[in-house]
Amino acid sequence: MIKTPLTRCFFGLFLGIALSCLWAGKIAAEQGYDPSLSEVVLFDIRPIHELDPTQYPEQGRPCVVAYLAAISPASPLRKHQPPAGVEDAAKVRRRNMAEQMIVILGNDARKEAELFASALPLSAEWEGMSEMPLDEANFADNWMNKRPETSVPIAPFLYLFKAHRYRAGFEAAKFGHEKGLWPILAKRYHESFDKAKSYGNSLILCIADDLDAQPYVYLEGQGRP
Repeated sequence: MIKTPLTRCFFGLFLGIALSCLWAGKIAAEQGYDPSLSEVVLFDIRPIHELDPTQYPEQGRPCVVAYLAAISPASPLRKHQPPAGVEDAAKVRRRNMAEQMIVILGNDARKEAELFASALPLSAEWEGMSEMPLDEANFADNWMNKRPETSVPIAPFLYLFKAHRYRAGFEAAKFGHEKGLWPILAKRYHESFDKAKSYGNSLILCIADDLDAQPYVYLEGQGRP
């Protein structure tokens, strides 16, 4: 099994220390902050209190400040207690994902956000394989195809979510020498990234830029799509 920072984090789930593991890797070394905003929003593992705007480069700081300001004091995202075990960790991830959508898109998105988060097939560990993040991206695709009207409130987030999963899949495909796959995923990443930004939501825009700036999101050293 590949010992990526994410893998070590998910091993923490089984050891009962989920949300306390740190991604002490290239991102922190190169960019001077850990975790990144896009990691907190799109992986649903790291708690928001670990986001430190002062550690961000000046151009990215206003986005982190605006994101944190958008989270109400009563939001479940402000609860810092680690989950009790694996099942509880999955519930926390689903709850956090729904809350992220609500923070970014507004309370009108609540119903659809909760439905999507509760149905998404989340994997406890991707095991370095492209199939796992792609399954999640494909689920988001199918969700929008089957529910074009009701998915509108969360569509900007879903495109951002897909961009993140496509980039993770790209990195896994590069690592696994899947030469026929990674160029396809690179294209899908850019398509989803551009579509997410086209909605003009200010938080989506800056989270997308944060995502694109990361040296990697899953497997280090595989280059950028």
